[in-house]
Amino acid sequence: MPSTTPLLPAQPTDSTDLQTPSLPPPPPGIELTFLLGSAPTEHLRTLHSLYASQVATLVWVAEGESLEVERKGVIVGIALRPVKEPGKDGHLSARERTIFHGVMDMVKELISKE
Repeated sequence: MPSTTPLLPAQPTDSTDLQTPSLPPPPPGIELTFLLGSAPTEHLRTLHSLYASQVATLVWVAEGESLEVERKGVIVGIALRPVKEPGKDGHLSARERTIFHGVMDMVKELISKE
């Protein structure tokens, strides 16, 4: 994604849902490429894309804070164990949502240590 594409800051956390951390939205111009195959279902493919785009966005936001001029490509490897009750109709289940936010918290913590 070009470095001229702006990255939006995270939106304020909804006061009714203090357990859900605010994340910067992935830019619409992000390009995802599957290198080693893809998920067995459309739901998992969408979930993997969500993880990859959000991790890349977190990395780019952290780089932007350190005054990096050029935005670099980010390679994300994803291996998720299927949950017993996946989301339906394009939505995440409560368990998938909890896991997603837990993983994003870990990614933010790792990035902030650099």
